[in-house]
Amino acid sequence: MKKYFPSLQYANVPNIITTFGLFFGIAACYFLVVERDLRSAIILLSVSMLMDLVDGLLAAKLKQQTLFGQYLDSLVDFFICCIVPVMAVYVFLEPNILTFIAAGFASACGLWRLAYFNVTAQEKRNYFTGMPVPGGALLTSMSIWLVVYYGFPAWICTLAFFLAGLMMTSYFKLEKYGIWQKALWGVGVAFVITVIVL
Repeated sequence: MKKYFPSLQYANVPNIITTFGLFFGIAACYFLVVERDLRSAIILLSVSMLMDLVDGLLAAKLKQQTLFGQYLDSLVDFFICCIVPVMAVYVFLEPNILTFIAAGFASACGLWRLAYFNVTAQEKRNYFTGMPVPGGALLTSMSIWLVVYYGFPAWICTLAFFLAGLMMTSYFKLEKYGIWQKALWGVGVAFVITVIVL
């Protein structure tokens, strides 16, 4: 089989989980575009991000970290964290030109953040340079939720996308698995619970 489909040589548990994360991201797009159901889309996006966490932990635990897995993870991250939130803006809001620019800016910054991470990953640092893209997706998704469900002004989204872009490409250092990451996941879990309950 691998003779005819050579990429299957990388079919390990972490990479399969990463791929399932993509499927959940695609399902989120379906609920955004076809069903116009922001609540379900956010829940599915959250499951996809959870898989992004699990695949990295399993890759380290099982000693199955590969360059292929690193790039696969980045490609899926770009889709679920940089493209899906932008789609939500286009579907649920009537953005002005500034919001379009902000959404494109955040998406481009996320792309550069992921490319920079892949270039520097071999340096084995114990910190991230700039906020990882799931943090940017959390910030922008929360802003869209506040506008759509609570009537916040649309400029909140514009500001959130600009801030997310700047934070993802900035030079500040965040310790891996430090207090900031636990706080980010705490906010994310609280947000998803709020979405589910309300």
